[in-house]
Amino acid sequence: RFFFFFSYLVNIVILREFTFDRQTDRQTDRPRIGWLDTARAFAIVAVLLVHATENLYIMDPAHLNVMSWYSKLFAITGFTVGRLGVPLFLFLTGYLLLDRVYDVGKIQRFWKRNWLGILVTTEIWIVLYDVFLRLFHFQHWSTKELIRDMLFMDQVHMGHMWYMLMIIGVYLCIPFVARALRNIDLKTIIFPLLILSFYAFGIPIIKSWGNAFSHFGDIRSLLDLGFSGGIYGIYIVLGLCVKRGLLHKLGTGILFAGMIVSLLLTIGLQWFSYGHGVAYNVWYDNGLLLLCTLCLFGLFSRISATRIHGICLWLSLNSFGIYLVHFPFIMLLRKVLIPLSVPMPGKVILLWVSVLIISCVICKIINLSPRLGRLLLYSR
Repeated sequence: RFFFFFSYLVNIVILREFTFDRQTDRQTDRPRIGWLDTARAFAIVAVLLVHATENLYIMDPAHLNVMSWYSKLFAITGFTVGRLGVPLFLFLTGYLLLDRVYDVGKIQRFWKRNWLGILVTTEIWIVLYDVFLRLFHFQHWSTKELIRDMLFMDQVHMGHMWYMLMIIGVYLCIPFVARALRNIDLKTIIFPLLILSFYAFGIPIIKSWGNAFSHFGDIRSLLDLGFSGGIYGIYIVLGLCVKRGLLHKLGTGILFAGMIVSLLLTIGLQWFSYGHGVAYNVWYDNGLLLLCTLCLFGLFSRISATRIHGICLWLSLNSFGIYLVHFPFIMLLRKVLIPLSVPMPGKVILLWVSVLIISCVICKIINLSPRLGRLLLYSR
């Protein structure tokens, strides 16, 4: 009944909004690029999937290894597919922001409109999250801890907020990176990216494999990747490289095969680790995950439809708001779902769909006031 109630809300509230035809960008009046909106819509749905999975399954060998093979496979697969969301967002950032021309005036406008807007929205949600955690007894209220959270000196007790803090740091330097790469051709960019990517994304694969065999010893990279922006900076620069033709010579079949093979290898690597008693929940420093998402991003770019499907467009325009809204409901609904006598995959799907629907409804309501939407959801 819970699920059908929220499905009903979708029919009466959301679907009417999905019927609009906003084929131009609200900021520039330029035609929207449909496949970018499709990729962004997929990304936010994937993020909700990984959060639903990891908040119901306990992702460690002691719990996964005693489950049925299909439930374990569902957990690892859902977790892995969900992990594709953040890399897609980072590719989109590089694709859209690193190919712009930034003079002094545009840098200042970027900071004022984009960076300051995200900062203000993040600070508001830090306060809202702290109030939520106090009201629903997830933690005790502490003004001192709240101040530390707002100054980014402590981790907000919400599993998704690391992304907001990362983006705030990245956005400060986006104009400088764009200017530095403006007149650098693709071949020149690829050379350092290959070296940096081996240490940033290759070593973690070797390490995760080696951890299953204790005699391998500790495997780690000592190369300093800080100046490159680390793994997230590399994702963003790769988004620019895709725009400049990185994948143009690869056929759609090759991209699809690359995506499937790298996805299966990523799932297999985690399965192998759990089977050897080692917890390995794939993170964004895994080269196989990078390759899978890069191929997927390339496949999205092959979408030839000239018009954007209403649902994808709406999810794309509201992806930031959905990201901010959804996590408290993950925390609340998981308490309701855990005791149910429903197979674990069913619980995950129910949590995933329910939170998506609730988040969409709340974003729709908040956006009834454009000013409130800009402030709370960073709507543009």
